Amino acid sequence: MDSYYNNRRKDDSCPFMARPKAKKILLECGQHPQDANFEIDDGEVEERQSFVLDKLIIDTTCLFKPTVKIEFSSLIAFEAEDEEGDEHEVEVELLFKLIRTCKDDKGDKDSEVVQTWKYLKEFDIENSIDELEVEISEPFTVTFCDKTCSGCCEYKVVVEGKDFEGDFEFLRVTKPDLSALAQGLCDD
Repeated sequence: MDSYYNNRRKDDSCPFMARPKAKKILLECGQHPQDANFEIDDGEVEERQSFVLDKLIIDTTCLFKPTVKIEFSSLIAFEAEDEEGDEHEVEVELLFKLIRTCKDDKGDKDSEVVQTWKYLKEFDIENSIDELEVEISEPFTVTFCDKTCSGCCEYKVVVEGKDFEGDFEFLRVTKPDLSALAQGLCDD
């Protein structure tokens, strides 16, 4: 095993030693978590609602070729019903976006959506009951690894309402929690 480490080429990007140094690891947690309480008007979820759930800033300047692992969790809760007609449907479709904003060499900020996740919960019942009532409270958790340049970046998670069916009592995304771990390819 030691011969493997000793016989590696000197020009490898991250040479292994018999006793490698521990890598630097950075941990950042969300700064201002905010619940998303969707507005409902006479049982209908209002269109085009968007909420910033949490955000954090991580400075990877001290890392060579950093990898940032993002972890996000929350609870999605709603209550809805459908009483009309022979077919009953309740549907919730949400889009979660991970947005990264970094400064470029000129000091300008550049934002981009680096990942999206769809939450879809749908209930369809045909000709079997008079009404459909649904009450849900369940976790929503995602992770994402981002290879970015060294520097200072802000990550934020945004939720948008996309499609809804049914007569809603409430719809919420609560207890958002965002965190990031970062590690460089190798240390000097």
